[in-house]
Amino acid sequence: MKLARCVLVAFVAIALMGGELYAQGNRQMKPRKGHVTKVVTVVNPKSWTGRAPAHLKFTGTIFVANPPVEVEYTWVRSDGAEGGVQRATIRSAGEGFTDTWDVGAPKQKMRVWERLKVLSPNTASSNPAIATVNCR
Repeated sequence: MKLARCVLVAFVAIALMGGELYAQGNRQMKPRKGHVTKVVTVVNPKSWTGRAPAHLKFTGTIFVANPPVEVEYTWVRSDGAEGGVQRATIRSAGEGFTDTWDVGAPKQKMRVWERLKVLSPNTASSNPAIATVNCR
C-alpha cells in the first residue's frame, strides 16, 4: 500500500511538473529589453608635444546587453563643451564611436579630457580619457 501511494504521488508530481513545463514552453515570452552595461573611452595620443594645435582622437565604446539597442549619447569635454545628441543602433555586444579635438595655442601646456555620456536607454558615463598637451 505504501509503495502504491509513493508511486501515485510520483506520477502526480511528474504530471504537474510536465504540465508546468508545457505551459512555460507555450507561453509567449516578452523579449528582454536591451541596455547599456559599460562605457569606456581612450585618447590617441595620450601625450602630445609639437606645434599648436594638438590633434586628439577620442574613441569611446558603448557595451550593451541584449542587442540590438538604440542609444543616445553625447561627448563631454574638460572645457565644459558638450557635443550634440547623437543616435545609433548597437547591433553587437559593443560598438565604438569617435570624436576629434584640435586644442592648444603656441606655448600652451594643458591637461584635457573627454568622456562619452550615454543618455538612453539608461544613463552611463565613461572614464575621462586624459591627454597632456605641450604646444611649442
